[in-house]
Amino acid sequence: MVAGVLLILSNLLLGQTGMITYIAGGSQEHSQLSVIDLDTGESAAIGRDALDAYPAWSPDGMRIAYQSRHPDGVCIRLAYPLESRDEALSHIHPVNLRPTWSADGKQLAYVAHNDTDPLPVLVVYDFAAGKESVWGGGQQGFLSAVWLASTDLMKALNPEDQEAAESAGLFKLKEEAEQYGIVTAIGVSGAVPNLSTELFIVTPSASLPLLPFLVPDSKRYVKYGLCPDHKARQIAYESNDGGDRELFVLGRRGIINVSNHPAADWNPAWSPDDNWIAFESFRNGRRGLYRLLASTGNVTPILTGSTFDCWAPDWSPDGEWIVFVSDMHGTPQLFVVHPDGSELKQITDGEVPALSPMWQPEIKQSGSTEK
Repeated sequence: MVAGVLLILSNLLLGQTGMITYIAGGSQEHSQLSVIDLDTGESAAIGRDALDAYPAWSPDGMRIAYQSRHPDGVCIRLAYPLESRDEALSHIHPVNLRPTWSADGKQLAYVAHNDTDPLPVLVVYDFAAGKESVWGGGQQGFLSAVWLASTDLMKALNPEDQEAAESAGLFKLKEEAEQYGIVTAIGVSGAVPNLSTELFIVTPSASLPLLPFLVPDSKRYVKYGLCPDHKARQIAYESNDGGDRELFVLGRRGIINVSNHPAADWNPAWSPDDNWIAFESFRNGRRGLYRLLASTGNVTPILTGSTFDCWAPDWSPDGEWIVFVSDMHGTPQLFVVHPDGSELKQITDGEVPALSPMWQPEIKQSGSTEK
């Protein structure tokens, strides 16, 4: 492990321990998985420095999954920051992107494709079996995926036309979800020239677009990044429904436009108690950080500026802090701030950008699973 002190945090983050992972560099020449220790302020480069991207902590806080280039394409790797080791998963496809963990840490989902057919499929790696399998019945065109922690949200899918739901395979999908778990994904839908993206629910042998069961004209709109809450009772996602890019929340009460502003809003991140959503918005002219109360849609600014941008928010496990990226002092670096915008602190100060921060969950030693 190559370690260096970027910034000493002595007493800066009272009550905070653990690590924040991020990508140092973010360029074709240098893009390396790194961590910063909140106890000491020391930063360490732990990845392969091979266009490392999309870091994701395991639920037990012991491992970081990330994508990294290798001679034959892009693979998913696991870094063990407490053990100073790193290993690659075995893949069927040469290109594997954007890993996401199941709630129990026993599986990873990611999208994968090969050179001859660039439309990605959704792949799940099972650690107990030591191998991967294609989910969704082999459907292609998935762009990103997120595991749901439970099947509670499936209860929202109770369409009036039960015969149509059965013919679409909804009931079979619900049965598989109870047995194997469920993934939500953004995927391509429609046909040329009317291509769009849709929010899908995916199980081992099936995939169905979710919103058409609730919004008949869903195909008219493009869907972007999605973020389920920690209990999988609600999903925040981005859509241009309404004209510009807005944040919507899908739950048992239906679909609600929660940000509803003429400026673009995106990149939602749920607070640990699932009451708040931190997000990015251009409503002040520059990209800033805001939070909204999911139950009311009330929006308050966290941090905005007229000469700098703030982006990529992620919450601390106790909900007391938000880590994010900002270029307020030039090169993009990591900062932390309370959700009310108080006690802004810079925590990295490197020569290269620090990007894509993710706060380590509380460590659960017994939950670690070997590849």
